[in-house]
Amino acid sequence: MKSLNKLLLLACCCISISGYAQQTGTDEQPIINAGKTGTASCCANGNCCNGTQTPLGVTTDHTHAKGEWSALYTYQDLMMQGNRTGTSITDDNTLYQKYNYMMAPETMTMQMHMAMLMYGVTDRLTVMAMGGYMVSNMTMNMNTAMPSMPGMVMPAGSTTMQSMSSGFTDTKLSALYNFSKQANQRIIGGIGVSIPTGTIMATGTTMLGDNQRLPYDMQPGTGSFSVVPDITYIRQAGKFQFGGNAGADIKLDKNSLGYKLGNVYYATAWASYKFLPFVSGSLRAEGIIADKISGSDPQVDIPVYEEYDPTTSTNHYGGSWGNMYAGLNFHVNKPVLNDFQLQLEYGMPVYENLNGPQMSVHSNLLAGLQYRF
Repeated sequence: MKSLNKLLLLACCCISISGYAQQTGTDEQPIINAGKTGTASCCANGNCCNGTQTPLGVTTDHTHAKGEWSALYTYQDLMMQGNRTGTSITDDNTLYQKYNYMMAPETMTMQMHMAMLMYGVTDRLTVMAMGGYMVSNMTMNMNTAMPSMPGMVMPAGSTTMQSMSSGFTDTKLSALYNFSKQANQRIIGGIGVSIPTGTIMATGTTMLGDNQRLPYDMQPGTGSFSVVPDITYIRQAGKFQFGGNAGADIKLDKNSLGYKLGNVYYATAWASYKFLPFVSGSLRAEGIIADKISGSDPQVDIPVYEEYDPTTSTNHYGGSWGNMYAGLNFHVNKPVLNDFQLQLEYGMPVYENLNGPQMSVHSNLLAGLQYRF
């Protein structure tokens, strides 16, 4: 019931923002069905036939015409730096002295290569498949004033430790349906399932040595099946576009190691403007709520980790984030180039309330290239 309430709250916020955008927009320049090589932003049936003004961080913004395909490659570079507990910054000395940890996460980067394929089953129904490959790197500082513990193999006097993991992520399959028949708006409902194709047994360097099971945030996969509901509203008003999106990633079961990552709920709203024939810019606000991990990995849930490494504690996962993004979309309505679109988006958090101490997000960069055929 709590999960349903969170999803409904986010959806209501998203729809309210979109409804306001609809009231303030104008319909003086309705979108017409211009076909694949036309000059309109979207076709009359809601399919994007001349590029999209939607930010790259929203992938469920359109459906395709019957028989039409599109492929999207996205590169994501997420950087985390420092730690927070609740809304407060938690420095290394606080981790060492107040929490008695030996390790203090300093930086972490998550670089993701994602591929998405879409196909129009009908002019309103589109199916989508998405997967990726992730590379994670973490640097942790060590409290050298602490004595070594039994089982530790870190060299005496070491001040930093670096861990790395890589692997394929989970795979998401979705169906999208456009409910709107108006030329200047889209209402797209989606339902999907996330299949646990990513590993949850990645190994690397820990305080116990090399080839050890890495903690939860360094694993490419979740190990659990998920249901992924989603709804998107978009309103076109001349060169302006307003939109909102809300959804969730709801885990259905514990994985084979006995734990389940927390459910995730999200809502976002944006406005974009086409200030040149081939360039549009966007501003987007995003809210995310993530639950704690339930259960634990037996190879991570051991006393030496729980006592000295904050990343191994399931209590230090989840929280809420408020992020702001700025984006650019490039589309040239010329032969050959007409089927391609380049999208960029860069974001930073403006609010974090974390079940910490855990790492704080520093920045998030997205770059994507889409091809329609």
